[in-house]
Amino acid sequence: MGGLPPPPPPPIGGSVPPPPGPGGLASPPSLPAPPSGGWNFNKTVIRKHKSRFLFFKNPVDPKLPMKPLYWTRILIPFQPPQAVAISSVSDGNKSLWDGLEEIAPDNWDDFSDLFSRQVVVAKPVKPKAETKPVKQQTVKILDNKRSQMVGILISSRHLDVQEVESAVYNLDTSVIDLETLQKIFELRATEDELATMRLTLEQQPEAVMDKPENFLLELANIPSFSERVACFMFQNSFYEILATITNPLNNLKLICEKLMTSVEVSRVLGIILALGNYMNGGNRQRGQADGFAIDILPKIKDVKSKDNTLTLIFYVVKVYIQKFDEKAGTSDARMPLPEPTDLDKAGHLKFEELEASLRQLNKEIEGVEQKANQVIAASEEIHLEPFKEKMESFFVQAKKSLSEEEENLIECKQRFEAVLKYFKFTPKKNSELDPKDFFGLWSTFASDFKDVWNREQQRIFKENLDKAKQVVKQKKLQASSSYAKSKTDEGTLKARLLSRKKK
Repeated sequence: MGGLPPPPPPPIGGSVPPPPGPGGLASPPSLPAPPSGGWNFNKTVIRKHKSRFLFFKNPVDPKLPMKPLYWTRILIPFQPPQAVAISSVSDGNKSLWDGLEEIAPDNWDDFSDLFSRQVVVAKPVKPKAETKPVKQQTVKILDNKRSQMVGILISSRHLDVQEVESAVYNLDTSVIDLETLQKIFELRATEDELATMRLTLEQQPEAVMDKPENFLLELANIPSFSERVACFMFQNSFYEILATITNPLNNLKLICEKLMTSVEVSRVLGIILALGNYMNGGNRQRGQADGFAIDILPKIKDVKSKDNTLTLIFYVVKVYIQKFDEKAGTSDARMPLPEPTDLDKAGHLKFEELEASLRQLNKEIEGVEQKANQVIAASEEIHLEPFKEKMESFFVQAKKSLSEEEENLIECKQRFEAVLKYFKFTPKKNSELDPKDFFGLWSTFASDFKDVWNREQQRIFKENLDKAKQVVKQKKLQASSSYAKSKTDEGTLKARLLSRKKK
């Protein structure tokens, strides 16, 4: 009867309260149960809510396996909301990446099709025979420097022979890029090194090769490794080499076209012709000319006014701007002559060198095609594709492109001869015509013309700006004077009488 009453029942849906501590004091409450998702759930939510905090992004799941972009990623460290609010007030340390929004294309399908990587089906790899672990010192065949170079390449690129083999068989650079394949190709074992390694393994069957030696030996065991890589590298570099021929030829054609068809070029030469005939008036040998040899063009800047303050080229530019340049002093103004850099490039073109380059490229195509045929003949059926299909398609396109470039070279020669006839240009020396003899004159003249042209455009721009400022100033003065006059008129007798009549 005198005992303690029974303890109260636990609250519905709650947990049993902790027992009282020593002295009857209540124990500190226990930690609450972790929320769903774990203690870091809130941070995960913050990472996902990009609209609130632009520091974390959701993972991207491409529609197709994509080629990697080998950049160095930057991650913005997590900041709690309080720190974000403080940093928004003082953003002295804010970087571009703190708030840069991604600008996605309208349709990812096109991008995925362009930059997806080929899904390579792994070739069946022959299982390596298990060897009994034998503690034995590794065998070194390569010299120290070469061994170090191979070892650095393996470790820095995390190379695996099976991945190299897959890249070579499938002409795929999604895992191992072309630069790495080229370095592997350059560091491949020589015939003497391979012979020494194989002889060592025959004499010492239980010998363990060092890592660089073992890597080179496994590479050599890939069928037609050198030939496959050589074909692959040539395929990837062919169009870059061809561009070194295509670009100069196309530039020369465009320059010839502009010199022969541009109205602006004709106007500049027309101004020079008029000024020259005026200066040569009364001279039976130089006056009344219908044209002039263009070797005078670079010398125009040397003809000075009688007070030595101006040059003839300055006057040519001045007349052209006054007569034809309606947009002078604005960003829409365009120099009437070809760019001096383009003319200079055209002058450095050598037809003989480009012909030799095309012949050399043709020989290289034939040599690589022979290597590809050897690979196809020696390959097993499982390793035949896609090498055979890709290389055969490449050779068809490469030969077509090379043939087109040979025709382009012939056309450029014809254009060059046509532009020489158009300007009635004859070199002083009795030698074969060189583009430098003709375009060198134009390049110097265009460079001098452009310098004066730019100065005149800046001067006109400044004049227009000053005129605009004067107009604004005059309008302000007129407005202020009208206001002062109206204030003065209010106090006159006439103004008071008029105001009484209105009342």
